[in-house]
Amino acid sequence: MPHEKETPAGDSREERQWIVVSNRLPVQLRADDSGRITFERSSGGLATALSGVSRDREFTWIGWPGGVVEPDQQEDVRRQMSAENLGPVFLDREEVDRYYHGFCNAVIWPAFHYFTTLTDFERAAWEMYQRVNQRFAEEVAEKAAPGALVWLHDFHLMLVPGALRRLRPDLGIGFFLHIPFPSSEIYRLLPCREQLLKGVLGADYVSFHTQDYARYFRAACLRVLGADSEPTHIDYAGHRVAIGVDPIGVDTEAFAEDCRSDAGLEAYSHLCSRYAGRKLLLGVERLDYTKGVLERMRAFEHFLETRGERSEPVTLLQIIVPSRLGHADYQELKREIEEEVGRINGRFGHPGYTPIEYIHRSIPRHELVAMYRLADVGLVTPLRDGMNLVAQEYVLCQGVDSEALPPGHGILVLSEFAGAAQSLSRSILVNPMDCERLGLLIDEALEMRGEEKLARMRAMLPRVLDLDCRRWADRFFRRMEAAIEFNEASRSDRSSRTALLRSMVQSIKNAPTRLLFLDYDGTLREIEKHPEDATPTEEVRRLLAALAATPGNQVHLVSGRRRAEFERWFAGLPIWICAEHGAAFRDPDERWERLEGLDLGWMQHVRDVFAAVCRDVPETFIEEKPASLAWHYRLADPEYTRWRAHELIAQLQGVLAQQSAEVLAGHRVIEVRPMGVNKGEYVSDRVRNANSSTVFVAIGDDRTDLDMYRALPREAVTVHVGSRPDEARFTLESPRQVREFLRLLAGEEDSMTAGAST
Repeated sequence: MPHEKETPAGDSREERQWIVVSNRLPVQLRADDSGRITFERSSGGLATALSGVSRDREFTWIGWPGGVVEPDQQEDVRRQMSAENLGPVFLDREEVDRYYHGFCNAVIWPAFHYFTTLTDFERAAWEMYQRVNQRFAEEVAEKAAPGALVWLHDFHLMLVPGALRRLRPDLGIGFFLHIPFPSSEIYRLLPCREQLLKGVLGADYVSFHTQDYARYFRAACLRVLGADSEPTHIDYAGHRVAIGVDPIGVDTEAFAEDCRSDAGLEAYSHLCSRYAGRKLLLGVERLDYTKGVLERMRAFEHFLETRGERSEPVTLLQIIVPSRLGHADYQELKREIEEEVGRINGRFGHPGYTPIEYIHRSIPRHELVAMYRLADVGLVTPLRDGMNLVAQEYVLCQGVDSEALPPGHGILVLSEFAGAAQSLSRSILVNPMDCERLGLLIDEALEMRGEEKLARMRAMLPRVLDLDCRRWADRFFRRMEAAIEFNEASRSDRSSRTALLRSMVQSIKNAPTRLLFLDYDGTLREIEKHPEDATPTEEVRRLLAALAATPGNQVHLVSGRRRAEFERWFAGLPIWICAEHGAAFRDPDERWERLEGLDLGWMQHVRDVFAAVCRDVPETFIEEKPASLAWHYRLADPEYTRWRAHELIAQLQGVLAQQSAEVLAGHRVIEVRPMGVNKGEYVSDRVRNANSSTVFVAIGDDRTDLDMYRALPREAVTVHVGSRPDEARFTLESPRQVREFLRLLAGEEDSMTAGAST
């Protein structure tokens, strides 16, 4: 069963268990002559990245071992792998087909790389993705010691953070996405868009290769979930998710050693002889439609057309590493590439010269580094790529210092749509879709002066060294630990303060008189997209009635809403109502009063400003109240309106500079009201008339409620929904928890969940 106990107080993070979780384990399965399954460790980017970290921190690695292991052999394989701190998650053929091929590779991969026409969403595949992610989460929950730190990897496991948070809230969780995160316009095409985001937001720390990907993720959370964020974090469902940028790098030490090795030098010498008298362009990628191989070949064709015979011949050496050849789309792509190679070679080749040399196989690293060193131009032109380590490998191998090698003389041509473009900005950046322009830039790269090429490559080399994969892993670990430490401190504080809030319930109930000041939207009642839809539920009405019926209670509903709405909604309830921020108010006998003498001469000017903004920004609207005007933008494009709201506030402050009115920014609403008309003034009047034994309780959720908290004595119980402002002593996570807390005050069953903090 999953562990449920918290980390013992005083445990240091260095003593806590680390678990790495990825779709694949770094192993290759083998069957011996007797049919027994064995395995051997394999190398790879992630395995290499963690090899340096493993010297300082021991960790367990959980993942699918690859292939299908029959049930009668699974226990034996599990036992073998356990000896090397590996935890296998076994998948059968149907799971591999639907989860891995049917959803990971047919939905997330094309969508996140902007190939929406190749996205093939099937409900059965999505359901299998959910089941397999749950299996991963359960495997981690079973193996994790109390308070363990878990690092989850990539798009195959986007639901695992949330599932693991539910199973084991004591764990620290980090998540790194190795592919691009698309713009929210693309992301929102996915039918499962909400579930994937909520899954990722179960982590304490979420990180990406580039600032753009992090920004797109935050924008998707805002548009899909309505979760506001800061550049460094998102507060969602009472939990803070730190957002980071940690670009991954290559194993710089291993590549440098291969360049200087005897095998590397021999391969380099062989290539020098083979390509003597020719300029060499080099492309290296695995077979995938995201890599832009066909577009590159068409650009090379354009280059050959325009360059003619004016200098030495140029060869494009194109390496394609086999990938997913069991998939029909990849078989078709391979066929198209080979046809394009044949066509271009047939058009421009002649005896002794082949324009494109095409190799479809994996290349040993000692040969690859020799190609990198010799190539005059490294062509890295994917249509979309999360990072692309080939670009870094090329820069590194060009810059390796070796007495046995001549100085590097190449230049990097890099797609602006690869994550590496943000780190290697001194390369020649290109749009890979513009084949003619790319062809011209290939020519420019070949003709670039040696001094300029050298200066560009030297400027990029320190960045490649800094991005070394071991440093990347260590940076991620440290940032993840900081995020976990923050959340653990918050949870600890929340737990202790929940106990304090519970104890205060009884002291509040014991007071002879109690004044309860309750905001409505976002506090008693969940916020709706359309304000008129937020009618009080029967639960809310019953709760207010129960509170009002408790001897000694005065219940004040304090809101910016119009009097007419509250008259309709709360008729017959014996409560005080403050509407329109205090411009109108009534007692339990439903006798309404209005503030007199308000200067409303500014309203027409503000109305004109709001009307102009509504014409500019679709899906926004004006709410007109007797003493105030509000511009609502909760239905509109959140990114644009956030900026537009800032502009509008500045504009209004100019318009109202000489007027007796003030501008207030609320939850996706900007309101202008008369100066001095606010919830705080209403509360102050009631506080002045209360006796010394009265206990005050105020609960709100946005900036308009800060005036209410400020108007109360310091010992008052002030509670804010969401993150805590300085003015409030406690927080609750949601209107649901507010209602649970109020049920306690009304003497109903104790159903309050942990979720208050200071």
